[in-house]
Amino acid sequence: MKKIYDMSAAELEVMEKLWEHEDGIKQAELLALFEADGKKWKRQTLNTFLSRLENKGLVKRENRIVNAVYSRETYNGMQMKTVIDYVYDGKLSKFVASFVKENSISESDAKELIDFLENS
Repeated sequence: MKKIYDMSAAELEVMEKLWEHEDGIKQAELLALFEADGKKWKRQTLNTFLSRLENKGLVKRENRIVNAVYSRETYNGMQMKTVIDYVYDGKLSKFVASFVKENSISESDAKELIDFLENS
């Protein structure tokens, strides 16, 4: 099974900022962004979150520049594929059936999904 990258709420906040800065950001600038948002994190607090994310293979740091290893879209796709493979035996149809059974789907969403599947 591929790994599901479990993140704390704070780690996800860090990733959100990194995804907003696709070309990378200096660690000091990243800390300033959190301070502007009202976070009272110290440099070491941010460093701890970055280290955890780095150990998970989600972040890389080079020359004081921090980058997300995967784009938000790639990360979400990897997570979804892992869930579908593990929970739904790799069957997208089982996932969609389960989703639709538990959630209402609008007619326009259904049409969009059908169009997508027919053109893929």
